[in-house]
Amino acid sequence: MAGSASGEVVRFEHPGAGRRRAKPTPKGRQVLPQAKHEIEELLGDRSRDRQYLIEYLHLIQDKWHQLSAAHLAALADEMRLAFAEVFETATFYAHFDIVKEGEPDLAPLVIRVCDTVTCAMAGAEALYAELRHLEASDGLGASARVVRAPCVGLCDQAPVVEVGHHFLHKADPAAVVAAVTAGDTHPHIPDDYIDYGKYVAAGGYALLGRIRSGALPVDDVLATLDGTGLRGLGGAGFPTGRKWRSVRNEPGLRLMAVNGDEGEPGTFKDRHYLNTDPHRFLEGTLIGATVVEAEDVYLYIRDEYPVAIEILRREIAKLPPACRGCTFAGARAPTSAARKAPCWKASRASAACPGTSRLSPTKSACSAARRSSTTSKRCTGCVTSSSAAPSGGRAKGGMAAWGYGAIRCPAA
Repeated sequence: MAGSASGEVVRFEHPGAGRRRAKPTPKGRQVLPQAKHEIEELLGDRSRDRQYLIEYLHLIQDKWHQLSAAHLAALADEMRLAFAEVFETATFYAHFDIVKEGEPDLAPLVIRVCDTVTCAMAGAEALYAELRHLEASDGLGASARVVRAPCVGLCDQAPVVEVGHHFLHKADPAAVVAAVTAGDTHPHIPDDYIDYGKYVAAGGYALLGRIRSGALPVDDVLATLDGTGLRGLGGAGFPTGRKWRSVRNEPGLRLMAVNGDEGEPGTFKDRHYLNTDPHRFLEGTLIGATVVEAEDVYLYIRDEYPVAIEILRREIAKLPPACRGCTFAGARAPTSAARKAPCWKASRASAACPGTSRLSPTKSACSAARRSSTTSKRCTGCVTSSSAAPSGGRAKGGMAAWGYGAIRCPAA
């Protein structure tokens, strides 16, 4: 109420009150029953813990070739997360395709044209325009769509087009049409890379064995790193030997992460050695983990490197499945409990079981691996590998983790 100039009381309705009827639907984004059923069926008995969000977004993307608003809302409800949090994560990565309410479904086959500096200098803009014209005139078929893509790590082969997961080097419209017509959308794996047999025949994993057996003391490894002057490339130029020594001296749990992502134009060294000499990378990773006594190693491989992902899957599966010299019955090696076991101490002393560290696909897969490590295993000398990731994880774009199988020794 308020007073008028004449002194009369003027009544008005308060903005937060009134006789209006309640809205027919509750406040907030509603979950459609069909979408909820589909998400429940897709996730099955998987954990609803928030750490699995990105992997579940990949499941949805793989099944429906897009992330619809209805499915995102259902996933948020199923995982007890805010829709804004799920939407923010999904929209951060280029390989997730978001479809908002009222928008038509997207064509399932994505043709990505790299448009960053190197490819642009090689004619990517003109190539993109030609492909968009073909798309508009139905020259690529109704199931394909053309989009721009950030650097795919093939700057030496510019311009590059990715048809599904098939990368076309020095691409042109005719090659793209041919790949789409033939349904050639899978990654092409080279047959000339150094596989496990070739690597071991040339002395591979011998250095790892010497370090783990004690024949080459860890202090000597660190001294060698100091002598080489090797430094990190993160900007600060921190000496590698000093960094490893600092991590080794930390009293708490030590974990190791290997960043296989490179998105800056002109940067593709990781892609090159992962596609050509994967075991040199794996042995180096395990040497580093052994020196600093890291219990778990996490590898991050970007979605734009499907060839490297497939090669690592194949080669990790070839690693020795068991280790001679000791038996761990139900131990979660190489955790602290396993290290305190008499068998562990004996194996370290006798160098019968030089394996310690394991490569874990993701935090979720690592947890699943630990929960499932209840069967006795024997150790063979270096590393062990499981045939599949305990969590069924996979690598996808951005910061998404990838699970390809956990390398664990001595327990698998």
